[in-house]
Amino acid sequence: MLARYIHLQKHKKEGFDQLIWTDSATHTLVEESGAANVMFVLDGKLITAAVSETILNGVTRDTIITLAKDKGITVEERKVTIAEIIEGAKNGKLTEAFAVGTAATVTQIGEIGYEGELYKLSDASTRTVSTSLAKELNDIRNGLAEDRFGWNWIV
Repeated sequence: MLARYIHLQKHKKEGFDQLIWTDSATHTLVEESGAANVMFVLDGKLITAAVSETILNGVTRDTIITLAKDKGITVEERKVTIAEIIEGAKNGKLTEAFAVGTAATVTQIGEIGYEGELYKLSDASTRTVSTSLAKELNDIRNGLAEDRFGWNWIV
């Protein structure tokens, strides 16, 4: 854990707020971002790492996936490679990246640094998938939209 802290502190000095963690065996697969799950819109599909021993099956993760599927968005829960994310950033097929979690809810990722290169993503105000999912989630949570899934409990 100390090694992760030192690693994060190094990258914070470089201007990054958070890290995208990779698998420990090969460092070629996306796992999480800090204490949150990470999701990408790549080629019009919502992709995220499949739940595993090292990928948290978070409530917010599940909620966003449920909302996306309900909207007809193709969702892929699978191994996500760093190579495909970087290639998508280069060729414009990666249109959105965001973290999801209890504290983060939906937090936009504006740029990804990898091997000394910085890949800027679309402006958060132009994103359609993550912003619509976040809005719907917040509207359900705040009673502004119908809770079709039975998530809210009156106490």
